[in-house]
Amino acid sequence: MSGKISIAIISDGKYGHRTYEVIKKRFHCEYIILKYRGNFEDIRIEEEMLKKLKNFDILITYLRNPDLTYTLLEEINTQKKLDKNPFIIIGIWEGEGFKRQMERFKNVVCPDLLCNLDEKYLRDKLEYYPQLREFLRYFGKPKVNIYLDNNIIKNIEVIRDSPCGAVSKTLQEFFGERMEEDTLRRMGLRIQHFCNAGRFRLFSERECKKVKVGQILLEGINLQNC
Repeated sequence: MSGKISIAIISDGKYGHRTYEVIKKRFHCEYIILKYRGNFEDIRIEEEMLKKLKNFDILITYLRNPDLTYTLLEEINTQKKLDKNPFIIIGIWEGEGFKRQMERFKNVVCPDLLCNLDEKYLRDKLEYYPQLREFLRYFGKPKVNIYLDNNIIKNIEVIRDSPCGAVSKTLQEFFGERMEEDTLRRMGLRIQHFCNAGRFRLFSERECKKVKVGQILLEGINLQNC
């Protein structure tokens, strides 16, 4: 586990467990169920909890209540006498209007898929939030080397995994297989079994989220001979 950055997975208890289990193997990570009082514009989060969250380098939210998500972002960005400003990745959101509203905060991003985050996607954020570079060393848009010996998969090196670990889970099933014409296609289909992204929100594009996850995986695979 690297001690360079700290990450909090913020949930209402429904989602985020897998991401926590994967990320904690690399970084200091906590799974936090966010408690609050009130509804709509009257939501209140305890001051001590806000101070605690402010001290993490990165927050990844899996909150199904959009009002709670907005309140959290607003409160984090108005905390006083604290010198750290965490970067916030919104894991659950719905609607382009909500996305635009959230991303008015400079330390917030609402990706369609967490496994689509890379240096290009976050290029406008990296200078101000260097903790993202450390995060992207291990998590985000997949980077994989597959080593072949006589067209047999002899080794799989996952340089950058998806935050939920679906890339590693998928590819370990193909170790020792012969690389055939349809092997990569089957990898792209198989990762859909491990992907929960389609449950988080309605996709704004025509293609299914899970189909896009498969495409992202295939784009990140580099085949090499041993």
